[in-house]
Amino acid sequence: MREHGTRAKYVVEKCRCEPCTNVNRTYARQRDRQARRVRYGFDEPTPAFVDATEAREHLLWLSKVGVGKRRVSELTGISLSAIDKLRQGNRTKCRPETAAKILAVGRSRASDGAFIDAKQTWRRIDDLLKHGWTKQAIAKAIGSKAQRPALQLQPNKVTARNARAIEQLHEREMFRIIEDRRIATERRNHYRQLAREAA
Repeated sequence: MREHGTRAKYVVEKCRCEPCTNVNRTYARQRDRQARRVRYGFDEPTPAFVDATEAREHLLWLSKVGVGKRRVSELTGISLSAIDKLRQGNRTKCRPETAAKILAVGRSRASDGAFIDAKQTWRRIDDLLKHGWTKQAIAKAIGSKAQRPALQLQPNKVTARNARAIEQLHEREMFRIIEDRRIATERRNHYRQLAREAA
């Protein structure tokens, strides 16, 4: 059963409740407005269907980085069956808006528990360690509640939640370091200027 307030519910299941009717009315108005813009030369005509190869390749890539088909369905509103057909190559064409929705989903939209490649995460951890952080401090910063927190991450894969937490920590720390250096440079230049003026 599809959710109310969707055009698919209106068209496929012939639901005529107010939310479904309003969505279909909005769609029809947008379609008619676009058709008029094309007719009067304001916009180029867009094809009803486009090649689905790019969308299919993107879906396959998303599955490798921890964004599964159910997650894509949640984010885009595209049915699981349609995503399956695209992934398996059973559907070679799709609507432009379908392709656009799929291509707009990035690796950052992986669900918290999904596993993704850990290379970039470990690069950020190594960078933090070089700048004085300890693994215990990193573990605490990303949410460990243990009395003696330990950074227990696998070498090859990491959950999307931990990857995002470490990415945010790394960005904050690098910003702080850059800002500290900028302030130190300004102070040094200021004191040099005072020294020149005193001389």
